[in-house]
Amino acid sequence: MKTAALVISLCLFGTQPAFAQDPSQCGFIQESNYRSLCRALAEKNSSQCGFITESDLRSMCRAMTNKDSSQCGFINNSDQRSMCRALTVSR
Repeated sequence: MKTAALVISLCLFGTQPAFAQDPSQCGFIQESNYRSLCRALAEKNSSQCGFITESDLRSMCRAMTNKDSSQCGFINNSDQRSMCRALTVSR
């Protein structure tokens, strides 16, 4: 659930127009999976997702950076899968 809370908070901040996306700040994150997720989202670069070792988080990262909900199908946790689909839906 820690993963879901982090992803939700990153997404909520990312939707605000005043949010400065500064990937240099990601270097201060101790946990490597979250550091890679931060860089991927801040740089809008899915290649950073490849450094994430947790498979559900890696799929979520790819889905969000590429805005590709098909990646959500690779997430085993049903709550995270649903959240992923909700966050990557095209509008």
